[in-house]
Formats: sequence, structure tokens, C-alpha cells
Amino acid sequence: MWQTISHLKRKIRAQSGRGTWLFERQRTPMVRRLIFVGSALAFCGLCTFASGQSSTDRIREITSSIRDRQFDQALQLLQSELQQNPSSVQLLALKGIAYSGKGEKKEALGAFRHALAIAPNYLPALEGAAQIEYETGGKDAESLLRRVLLLQPHDATTHAMLAVLAYRRKDCALAVSHFQESGSLP
Repeated sequence: MWQTISHLKRKIRAQSGRGTWLFERQRTPMVRRLIFVGSALAFCGLCTFASGQSSTDRIREITSSIRDRQFDQALQLLQSELQQNPSSVQLLALKGIAYSGKGEKKEALGAFRHALAIAPNYLPALEGAAQIEYETGGKDAESLLRRVLLLQPHDATTHAMLAVLAYRRKDCALAVSHFQESGSLP
């Protein structure tokens, strides 16, 4: 049992500063993953509302701005696109990513929640909202992370985050289970 607890404590120490989805001080593999998700939205998912080439070009410009960490520029571009497509969950998620990149968590969480009100299982919005709730100790972190697990049962980051939350509640059995599911994070 003590060996398991020691292993758990090492994992928690290793987990601090990494293992979340959005932007932190350094580009972690998860940050690159969310930037990739944003890029994928531009090329695949956003085609459902795009009415012409100019709209697609604007989406590419938005995701390029996010990738280049030019969040203010991305938000300016998003503002005009959202006026034309206010219910686009993809645009709302990109808005959340841009605000998160700027460190404006309240605005980011609002954008993610708006997207989730339209599409409750939209993964980029779920992951973004879950990360912010997790980082700020929000009461909805665990329920959002569980919803992510329903969509991606083997997601290592989600399991690691749930493990930390379980450990903080002193539920060591559940923490160990989630840490085992998380495997070794990149």
C-alpha cells in the first residue's frame, strides 16, 4: 500500500505544470494537441457553416493566428465571423482557445460554456471548460472531465486530471485507478 501511495505522490508531483489541454507558460504536448484541434476545426468541422471561400480563408487566418499565439488578432477575426454565425460551436471553441491563450480564463470559460449550451458533447469545448475548471479548482471540473471520458474513454490526460482530483479528496483507490489508466504522459 505504501508503495502505491509513494508512486501516486510521484505522479502528482510529475503532473504539476503539465497534463492539461490549453495554454500554459510552455508549449506542452497537450498545448500542441489543442492547437492541432483548432487547426482541424478550420479544415474539417467549420465547413458546415462556410458559405464561400472567403469564410474558409478567414477561419484559416483565425487558426493561424492562434497557432502563432497572436490571440488579439484571432479574437478580432472571430468577432466578425461570430456576427455572421453566432451559433457556431467551432467558432465559439476557437474563441475560448484564444481567450485562454491570453490568460483570460473567465472569458474563455464563457465561450466554452456557450458552445456547450448549443452542443453539449462538443469535445474541444468540453476539454477547454474542463481544463479551466480544473486549474481554478472549480466545482464542475470533475463532471466535465467525466463527460470527456464518455467520449474518449482512454484519454490519458483526462484520467490523470481525474486522478489528481480523487487524490485531493483522499480517494486513493480511485486515484490509483485513474493514474493506472493514464499510463505515462508524454
